[in-house]
Amino acid sequence: MKKAVTAFLFLLLLYGHAAFAQSEIKGTVRDEKGPLQGVSVILKHTTRGVTTDVLGNFSIRANSRDTLVFTYTGFAPQEVVVGDQSYYSVTLSGNARALEDVVVVGYGTRRKQFLTGSVSTVNAEVFQSRPITNAFAALQGEVPGTYIQRYSGQPGSEDFNLNVRGASSINGAASPLVLIDGIEGNLNLLNPSDIESISVLKDAQASIYGARGAGGVFLVTTKRGKSGSTKITYNNNFAITKMSGMMESPTTYQFAIMENEANIHNGAAPMYTPELLQKILNNDPNPIPHPIYGGWMLFFTSTDWIKELLENGKQQRHAISVSGSSPNSSYYLSGSYSDQRGVVKYANDNNKLYNLRMNYDYNLTKGIRLESKLSFDHQHRSDIAGVGNWVIGEAIFGMPNHPVYTKDGKFFAQGGWSNAVAFAKEAPTSSYNTRNINANFKLIADIVSGLKLNVQAGTNYTAKNSTDMGKPVPLYQWDGTLAYYSIANPGQSWLEEQNGTVNYQNYNSYLQYNKKFAGRHDIDFMVGGSYEKNELKNTTAGRYNIVSDNVWDLNLGVGDMYSKGGANHWAIGSYFSRLGYVLDDKYMLEANLRFDGSSRFQLSDKRWGMFPGVSVGWRLSKESFMQDISWINELKLRGSYGKVGNQDGIGLYDFIQQINLGGVYPFGAGRQDPAATLQGMVAYNRTWETVVNKNVGVDATLLRNKITFSFDYFNKINNDMLINVTYPSMLGATPPSSNAGELKTWGFETSLGWKDNVGDFQYSARVILSDAENKLVNLGGANTYTLGMNNTREGYPINSYFAYVFDGIIRTQKELDDYKKLEGVPSGIGIGDARFKDLNGDGKISLYSDKAGTDGDVTYVGNTAPRYSYGINLGAKYKGFDFGVFFQGVGKRTLFRVGEYSMPWSDWWRQPPAFYYGKTWNEDRPNAEYPRLSFGDIRWWNYQPSTMQKINAAYVRLKNLQLGYSLPANLIRKVALTNARIYVSGQDLWEKHHVLGGWDTESADWGGNYPFQRYYSFGIDITF
Repeated sequence: MKKAVTAFLFLLLLYGHAAFAQSEIKGTVRDEKGPLQGVSVILKHTTRGVTTDVLGNFSIRANSRDTLVFTYTGFAPQEVVVGDQSYYSVTLSGNARALEDVVVVGYGTRRKQFLTGSVSTVNAEVFQSRPITNAFAALQGEVPGTYIQRYSGQPGSEDFNLNVRGASSINGAASPLVLIDGIEGNLNLLNPSDIESISVLKDAQASIYGARGAGGVFLVTTKRGKSGSTKITYNNNFAITKMSGMMESPTTYQFAIMENEANIHNGAAPMYTPELLQKILNNDPNPIPHPIYGGWMLFFTSTDWIKELLENGKQQRHAISVSGSSPNSSYYLSGSYSDQRGVVKYANDNNKLYNLRMNYDYNLTKGIRLESKLSFDHQHRSDIAGVGNWVIGEAIFGMPNHPVYTKDGKFFAQGGWSNAVAFAKEAPTSSYNTRNINANFKLIADIVSGLKLNVQAGTNYTAKNSTDMGKPVPLYQWDGTLAYYSIANPGQSWLEEQNGTVNYQNYNSYLQYNKKFAGRHDIDFMVGGSYEKNELKNTTAGRYNIVSDNVWDLNLGVGDMYSKGGANHWAIGSYFSRLGYVLDDKYMLEANLRFDGSSRFQLSDKRWGMFPGVSVGWRLSKESFMQDISWINELKLRGSYGKVGNQDGIGLYDFIQQINLGGVYPFGAGRQDPAATLQGMVAYNRTWETVVNKNVGVDATLLRNKITFSFDYFNKINNDMLINVTYPSMLGATPPSSNAGELKTWGFETSLGWKDNVGDFQYSARVILSDAENKLVNLGGANTYTLGMNNTREGYPINSYFAYVFDGIIRTQKELDDYKKLEGVPSGIGIGDARFKDLNGDGKISLYSDKAGTDGDVTYVGNTAPRYSYGINLGAKYKGFDFGVFFQGVGKRTLFRVGEYSMPWSDWWRQPPAFYYGKTWNEDRPNAEYPRLSFGDIRWWNYQPSTMQKINAAYVRLKNLQLGYSLPANLIRKVALTNARIYVSGQDLWEKHHVLGGWDTESADWGGNYPFQRYYSFGIDITF
């Protein structure tokens, strides 16, 4: 018996060895046009593999239970179980992902190959593995035709500006409509990890949203549960932030030299003698009484106020999700937490964001499904009470020769200056809270084959509350005596609380019918209606003289109390429809129609507006005459025409005579009664602005889907734009604007992508480029202008600059004598001052011309609109490693500095930016590039808006850099993981531009914004 068992086990071992023994597996891989070289053939769950040769042949050792995975760029992956065969012929089908992805459009979806409009899409990968808490930060440079600019680096208050295809009106409509799962929402609060995709509608596709679509439409789709077992994902990111883009202030020595030069050129003696300058060079800590200003001290040390106030910040973010499905339902649950710590030392200028989401779909019956989406977002932002981010401006304006502390450790100030460090240390903390609850329910019923009924109801309820206060912060002179108080005076501390709610509701219902007849006629029809309304309420209450600096409450005040409030409401009712037709999968037609009625209008013939849209497409690659061109896989031509509306320039109640209450009116001796005045004239005849969109485009994939290409040219015209019309002065009231203006915007956008692999090495590249220009064709004849920025002028772009043409610096007496022959030249002009061209040749330098209809000596020199926005995305993968680099930038933009740093010595107490040091004309610098410094009036001549002051604000920025490693599958399976990836990532790491002085090219034009930051991060992505 024992021998029999032994023999049986021996035979079983032999069988098992034979069953799992590896043998050589050979084969050929091809597509419909021939053999494929470079296809990766990998044993599933391993890193072992080979690639096909020039004839598509491969050879690999495997056992009968192994699975071969065939992957090739541009083709759908394919898996083959080895079994008992030794030779396989594998045919890969073109991965239609580039052209057959389902794209979300208005009230439906489209296969990309049948899309006739201009729609750009981004997927979830854009938001992954990056140190971001706001989706806008990831979208910069990713979407053709879309420009995103930030104006601040403050956590939770970055102030992103979103624009699609340039200007649509001078009355708003700059930002697109953002719909999250079909309901208007706030992309600033949305958890980026919850985003599945974003579609951007830019031409006639936006017509389906009528009066809300003038600025384009962002359709955000959140993630849903997918078929299969439960999946748990967790990702985190920890980042250190380093500030960048701050104005560089001069040192005390640079400041002293520039002050001396300004005094000398103003005919005064220099204050800083050689002895005093030497004290500065020696960093002498002992101040002396100020030689000019009594009660002041003159210091010889240098204070870097930015360094004293700011430090590196920190950021962390955690996100977790659970998703899966059962036979009748699917679910996606997620939560995230982010904590951004600001860069102000000693102060709490932080931002925390909490997100919860549940997306649950349930099949009520075989043909009825209920989709439920519930989310809660809570943002808590803190700041320096009574000051806010002005603390940054205070640091920038801080005098370099003022110390932070007095000799006995108190906060120093003199001459009216404040102390940024005192603000940060002594001011209490203000708070700003935003809570958003979103409920979104959609019922989908299959009525008959091809016919569906969609009924959706959604609401966004947003509650905001803030608490700000101001307490006295004492500042001291050098000897320790009190100088004055900042923020508030003693007995005048204050507290203000604000509360507001916004309740937005959207109800829509529509029928969809889709059917293909005779195998060649594909019909898609949709018709429906919607109603949306928005209600806003706010209240403000405040009180003075709070008795405690530690406990802040309105009941603890003994001074005056005030309160105010307000509310408004708007609503839009709509009907909409769409008809789509595809013939033989190559000829496409789509027509949209939207009929909107707005509460902003009273008269029935003005209240309703119709917004049609039509687009056509032709897939040339499906034609018989194209079949022999093997390097073209897909080629499609598109064209569209559509109208969208804009009501942003119209008040909510302009059709009602409104009355202002306030002030008093005397009635008789010693009597005063409350006064009321009419608020302008009632506007009955105004109506929508209508923007006409025209677009032509081409889409292509080439070289076996390795190359993707898209190009669009667009033109949009707002030919009934609301503008102010001049009436005779005898009217005696402010007239309403009229639909009499015209704005034209045009441009292009293109993208070019490449994906390929060499064995296990996969690589990709994508470049996008966009441009938009505009012109105010008709502004009612308003052709006036001012020096510098002009928001509107007929015949020119919005936000245009007009300036003198700089003609160099006067460097010789002859040049001075010749130039003084012109009229309009200041009498005090001298060598070292600026010279401007007499453009109209009338013998004088003047802003305006004496001849009607002609300009003076200023000319158009540019505008603020960005030109040639671009993004460059490079990626590579090798086995478990992945690498990505993303550059983003603008090719052309004009910027002029405004405010106190638009010139050196805008006031005698305002130090110049450091970049002027050593670059202005002086006797020892006769070839300097900037005019001489002066405290005299000539400085306003030298540094008035001219081409010398014009800044080229084009830039290129290393937006993101990341390197990751995914742990081998056979290793992580042991701990029940399906994916584990670690990575390092950086955001906004480097930039190249021509903006001098340390400023970032996206900084506010006055230069005092909260600093932008560089992010250096580490993270983990795990899937169970």
